[in-house]
Amino acid sequence: MASHATCNAALIDALKQLRARWSRVRDTWQDDAAMKFEREVIDPLEPAIARAVRAIEQAGELMHQAKRECGDD
Repeated sequence: MASHATCNAALIDALKQLRARWSRVRDTWQDDAAMKFEREVIDPLEPAIARAVRAIEQAGELMHQAKRECGDD
C-alpha cells in the first residue's frame, strides 16, 4: 500500500501534468467551448485536489494514531 505522502505527490504531479498539457491544448483551442471546459472542468480540479491532499494527510495521521494507541507501531 502506498504511503499518504506518495499518494499526495502523485495527485500533485498529475495536476501539474494536466495543467501543462491543457496549456498546450489552449494554444490551439481558443473558442467559447474551451473557455467553458476550463472553467467547469479544469479550474475546479486544483481546489478539489488540495482538499483531497489534506484529507489523505489527515487519514494518514489518524491511522498512525490508531496504530500507536493499539500498540501496533
